[in-house]
Amino acid sequence: MPALRFGRIETPIGPIWLAETDAGVAAASRSEALEAFLAGLRRRFPRSVAEPAELDAAWLDGGAPPPLDLTGLSAFDARVYLAVRSIAPGSTMTYGEVAALIGSPGAARAVGGAMSRCPLFPAVPCHRVVRAVDGWSGWGDDVGLKRRLLAAERSCDSVATLDG
Repeated sequence: MPALRFGRIETPIGPIWLAETDAGVAAASRSEALEAFLAGLRRRFPRSVAEPAELDAAWLDGGAPPPLDLTGLSAFDARVYLAVRSIAPGSTMTYGEVAALIGSPGAARAVGGAMSRCPLFPAVPCHRVVRAVDGWSGWGDDVGLKRRLLAAERSCDSVATLDG
């Protein structure tokens, strides 16, 4: 049974739930709802017991991106998330460009679906993926946060100084 640890950490974008295994970051959520977060972990890691722990998230202060544990995710979603991690801080790609990057041209909507269910933000920088039509997308109900994150990355390659 793989070790699965979780905790609530403070970040420049507010508190997040974070879960990790020995392989890497397994999930992150800006939601307040611990039970929903744990339910998602149970679906992906049915043989693991999630234990509360103190987690180190120094990578949020501009360090090297952490390894990911993509257990329980579809192969397509995993390819999307790994590709999105290759987008440089402050830069953007459209859903169609990400689809082409993973060898699935024409799968822009599928990439959008993968992004909408991504359980790994901010370890996967979802905010760097935008619509071709207007350069933005809904990103939940917080396009403003998406814009602030990109602006912070463009000014200092880190979200550590984000003013909210």
